[in-house]
Amino acid sequence: MRMKILSVLLLLVLVSMTVFTQELHYSYYQFTPLNVNPANAGAFSGSYRISGIFSDKQAAITPRPFRTFTLSADAPIIRGIRKQDWIGIGIEADIIGKSGLNFNEQSNSINPEVNSSFTQSWTFMKIGAAYHFSLDKKQTNIITFGAQFINGSRDYNRLNQKDGRVNLQTGFPDFDIEHFNLGPAQGAGSGNNNSNNVEFNAYKDLNVGFLFNARRKTSDLRLGFALEGLLNPAVGFESRSTTRDSVETKYFGLNIHGSYDMEINKKTHIVPALYYYSLGPANALNVNSHVWYQIDPEKEFKVGAGLGLRNFRAAIIYLGAEFKDIRVGLAYDIDLSSATIGSRSVGGFELCASYMGKIYKKPKPKAVIFCPSL
Repeated sequence: MRMKILSVLLLLVLVSMTVFTQELHYSYYQFTPLNVNPANAGAFSGSYRISGIFSDKQAAITPRPFRTFTLSADAPIIRGIRKQDWIGIGIEADIIGKSGLNFNEQSNSINPEVNSSFTQSWTFMKIGAAYHFSLDKKQTNIITFGAQFINGSRDYNRLNQKDGRVNLQTGFPDFDIEHFNLGPAQGAGSGNNNSNNVEFNAYKDLNVGFLFNARRKTSDLRLGFALEGLLNPAVGFESRSTTRDSVETKYFGLNIHGSYDMEINKKTHIVPALYYYSLGPANALNVNSHVWYQIDPEKEFKVGAGLGLRNFRAAIIYLGAEFKDIRVGLAYDIDLSSATIGSRSVGGFELCASYMGKIYKKPKPKAVIFCPSL
């Protein structure tokens, strides 16, 4: 059983190695457990879990929308020091795609017809482990400590642009990119003005997390937090100038999350939840609630719907379905911010899926020899 789980995780590692990541946060974050907290690795009832999510945001206001993709796998791999404890491992690959804006240099306005643009992308490969410490033999109260090692990279593709000045961490001007755009006359990292000039920077980081889980027959409470940016990695582009080097470092990040799954009756569950995250000066609070209804108990088929609110700037509509071990979801953001005029309230969408596998041991019946009566 363990070899099968390791094979699945190893396959995801090999796929992820073809990718090379600043931190991302999803509306339907329930489908990215390892991105929320490294302590979530192996924190479920099953043999292994595979999750994926695709996000497309701000397509209404830019010809290059912000597209992100995350694929993860985790499993409770081995028993801990005590019988009621266990160790979980998890891996995750994140890609923040090449997104950006077209910019009209003469009018200082966004114009998709003008060939003046920039793109910037982040990619991450995360590998982590968590120790689940049960406070009782029945595993009803559990505390978990997790850690996650990150191998990330950032690249910036210059396409004859002059407005590549937005830091994905904060949304504020990125002085490192401004310096890169100045050109060789000012001693910047760019050696020429040719298109498709690419700068690349890799870095390493460490995340840690804590999780408390109280499980009962009709309820499931989860509270946790995670810290990121502990190694203070340099994420700025490496300057080839002899007069200045990039010193931009990743901001310190904090995630706080909680959920309470409660059974109303045999067919209905309500799950209120919250997710707060901050990265440097940027922060957001997602407050949401889901209702799950079991349509066919024999076929284990459920449907769900929910509503959420993020920073009073976006309303979120959640739709989901669950069939046995497969769960799918759709999140749609409705823009409530000052960008509503340009976006027409279209914030973006997310497509999600997860599979929770169960591997059962094959029974080994003892041989029975029937003797004839004498």
